[in-house]
Amino acid sequence: MVETPRTSLEDVASLAGVSAASASRALTGRGELSPETRRRVLEAAATLGYDRSSTPRGRPRPPDARIIELVFGRLTGAWVSRAVVGAHEQAFALGYDLVLTQERESASDDWHVRAAARHSSGVITAVVTPTAGQIDYLAEFAIPTVLLDPHGEPHRDLVTVSATNERGGFEAGRHLVERGYERFALALSPLQYRYGRARTRGFREALAAAGVDDLATVEVGWDGRISRAAVDRLVGLAEGGPVGLFALNDTMANAVVSALLRAGVRVPEDVGVVGFDGDPRPPSAPLAVTSIHQPIREMAARAIDAVDRLRRGEQIAQRRIELPTDLLRRDST
Repeated sequence: MVETPRTSLEDVASLAGVSAASASRALTGRGELSPETRRRVLEAAATLGYDRSSTPRGRPRPPDARIIELVFGRLTGAWVSRAVVGAHEQAFALGYDLVLTQERESASDDWHVRAAARHSSGVITAVVTPTAGQIDYLAEFAIPTVLLDPHGEPHRDLVTVSATNERGGFEAGRHLVERGYERFALALSPLQYRYGRARTRGFREALAAAGVDDLATVEVGWDGRISRAAVDRLVGLAEGGPVGLFALNDTMANAVVSALLRAGVRVPEDVGVVGFDGDPRPPSAPLAVTSIHQPIREMAARAIDAVDRLRRGEQIAQRRIELPTDLLRRDST
């Protein structure tokens, strides 16, 4: 007797004219696919007699481990702490355990491989943008992925949860204009992340609405590193009259304030500073910085909700979820 070769997932994908990852999503009912694509895959599977549970590539869904992975590039900072608290509270309320994991350099042992090995219920990447390969790998195991404030644009039409970054930047600019500053500066990082670009756009729009077309820029790292040349530039700007400055996060804003005060520049009289995140005042900070508060705990909780809904097979029409920011008025303005 000659054993008939088993039909593989690749055979189904080829007949349907889609990728293996898309075929897998169609067969498991996960992910966003057009009705036409899903119909072609199901028809191809029926035509070929494909039995997902009996093929090496057709991985049957294991029992739900009730684990949600929260993936970070680093596990330090106020943003991370608030995200963990918000995610843990909501995961616990929905009956899941939360696993914290971090990116690794080895592709064969990175977070997506470990999440699949643990049979996780879902993955949330926080301030991380997964690759197309990582997303496809998780799709093979029917593990939904949600992005929380990603660095860059997602490779797929995934659910993303973030704050109204552009609106927050606008509020920062409007606040500085209302405080009477007539000259303005923007603390920019060399790393132009997705949310940083949105905040910058909003700030520029607020200045344009106020008839301001002159904007100075100074380079400050996302981690608050600031060069001597950057400090000298800020001091020089302040010598020309009061300046309203917007920094793209609170770490940058606190670094600017500390550097200005050490250089003998008054805050907020000579330079008013607005940050972004709404972090608590660090013990070492000389004064509390006015900031655009983003609801990080609530954002993380919404991401958990989205994973739960996707895991249960629900379709989420709103793929870009944005929670509103608000201005926290403090000493620096």
